[in-house]
Amino acid sequence: MRIIITAIVLLCLALVTQSCKKANEVSEKVSDVAQQRLDAMDKAKALSQKTDIENLRHAVQNFYSAEGRYPNDLAELEQFASVTIDKGIYKYDPKTGSLALMQ
Repeated sequence: MRIIITAIVLLCLALVTQSCKKANEVSEKVSDVAQQRLDAMDKAKALSQKTDIENLRHAVQNFYSAEGRYPNDLAELEQFASVTIDKGIYKYDPKTGSLALMQ
Protein backbone atom coordinates (compact mmCIF):
# COMPACT_ATOMS: atom_id res chain seq x y z
CA MET A 1 0.00 0.00 0.00
CA ARG A 2 2.84 2.34 0.84
CA ILE A 3 4.33 1.83 -2.60
CA ILE A 4 1.05 2.75 -4.28
CA ILE A 5 0.70 5.97 -2.26
CA THR A 6 4.33 6.89 -2.98
CA ALA A 7 3.79 6.23 -6.68
CA ILE A 8 0.64 8.40 -6.71
CA VAL A 9 2.45 11.25 -4.90
CA LEU A 10 5.37 11.07 -7.34
CA LEU A 11 2.98 11.04 -10.30
CA CYS A 12 1.16 14.09 -8.93
CA LEU A 13 4.47 15.92 -8.43
CA ALA A 14 5.50 15.10 -11.98
CA LEU A 15 2.19 16.43 -13.34
CA VAL A 16 2.45 19.63 -11.30
CA THR A 17 6.03 20.17 -12.49
CA GLN A 18 4.99 19.68 -16.12
CA SER A 19 2.06 22.08 -15.67
CA CYS A 20 4.36 24.72 -14.19
CA LYS A 21 6.83 24.34 -17.07
CA LYS A 22 4.04 24.73 -19.63
CA ALA A 23 2.67 27.75 -17.80
CA ASN A 24 6.12 29.34 -17.85
CA GLU A 25 6.48 28.63 -21.57
CA VAL A 26 3.09 30.22 -22.28
CA SER A 27 3.98 33.20 -20.11
CA GLU A 28 7.25 33.69 -21.99
CA LYS A 29 5.47 33.50 -25.35
CA VAL A 30 2.90 36.06 -24.23
CA SER A 31 5.69 38.34 -23.02
CA ASP A 32 7.49 38.00 -26.35
CA VAL A 33 4.37 38.83 -28.34
CA ALA A 34 3.63 41.80 -26.08
CA GLN A 35 7.18 43.11 -26.51
CA GLN A 36 6.96 42.70 -30.29
CA ARG A 37 3.75 44.73 -30.31
CA LEU A 38 5.29 47.45 -28.17
CA ASP A 39 8.31 47.57 -30.48
CA ALA A 40 6.01 47.83 -33.51
CA MET A 41 4.07 50.65 -31.86
CA ASP A 42 7.32 52.51 -31.09
CA LYS A 43 8.44 52.15 -34.71
CA ALA A 44 5.06 53.36 -35.97
CA LYS A 45 5.18 56.36 -33.65
CA ALA A 46 8.70 57.27 -34.79
CA LEU A 47 7.69 56.97 -38.45
CA SER A 48 4.59 59.07 -37.83
CA GLN A 49 6.63 61.79 -36.12
CA LYS A 50 9.15 61.78 -38.97
CA THR A 51 6.37 62.14 -41.54
CA ASP A 52 4.66 64.87 -39.51
CA ILE A 53 7.82 66.94 -39.13
CA GLU A 54 8.62 66.63 -42.84
CA ASN A 55 5.10 67.80 -43.70
CA LEU A 56 5.46 70.74 -41.31
CA ARG A 57 8.84 71.66 -42.81
CA HIS A 58 7.19 71.71 -46.25
CA ALA A 59 4.46 73.94 -44.83
CA VAL A 60 7.13 76.32 -43.46
CA GLN A 61 8.74 76.47 -46.92
CA ASN A 62 5.35 77.04 -48.57
CA PHE A 63 4.68 79.86 -46.12
CA TYR A 64 8.08 81.37 -46.92
CA SER A 65 7.38 81.13 -50.66
CA ALA A 66 3.99 82.78 -50.25
CA GLU A 67 4.89 85.45 -47.67
CA GLY A 68 8.61 86.05 -48.21
CA ARG A 69 9.30 85.35 -44.54
CA TYR A 70 9.04 82.51 -42.08
CA PRO A 71 6.00 82.20 -39.79
CA ASN A 72 6.36 84.09 -36.52
CA ASP A 73 5.30 81.01 -34.60
CA LEU A 74 3.66 77.64 -35.01
CA ALA A 75 0.20 79.15 -34.48
CA GLU A 76 0.68 81.27 -37.61
CA LEU A 77 1.84 78.19 -39.53
CA GLU A 78 -1.16 76.30 -38.20
CA GLN A 79 -3.51 78.95 -39.55
CA PHE A 80 -1.71 79.14 -42.91
CA ALA A 81 -1.63 75.38 -43.48
CA SER A 82 -5.05 74.68 -41.93
CA VAL A 83 -3.60 71.97 -39.70
CA THR A 84 -3.49 71.32 -35.98
CA ILE A 85 0.02 71.30 -34.56
CA ASP A 86 0.99 69.91 -31.16
CA LYS A 87 3.16 72.89 -30.30
CA GLY A 88 4.53 71.22 -27.17
CA ILE A 89 6.62 68.69 -29.09
CA TYR A 90 8.33 70.96 -31.63
CA LYS A 91 11.13 73.46 -31.35
CA TYR A 92 10.67 76.21 -33.95
CA ASP A 93 13.00 79.08 -34.84
CA PRO A 94 11.15 81.86 -36.69
CA LYS A 95 14.42 83.48 -37.80
CA THR A 96 15.57 80.45 -39.78
CA GLY A 97 12.36 78.49 -40.20
CA SER A 98 14.01 75.42 -38.64
CA LEU A 99 11.73 72.91 -37.00
CA ALA A 100 12.75 69.97 -34.84
CA LEU A 101 11.25 67.57 -32.34
CA MET A 102 11.97 68.41 -28.74
CA GLN A 103 13.85 65.59 -27.07
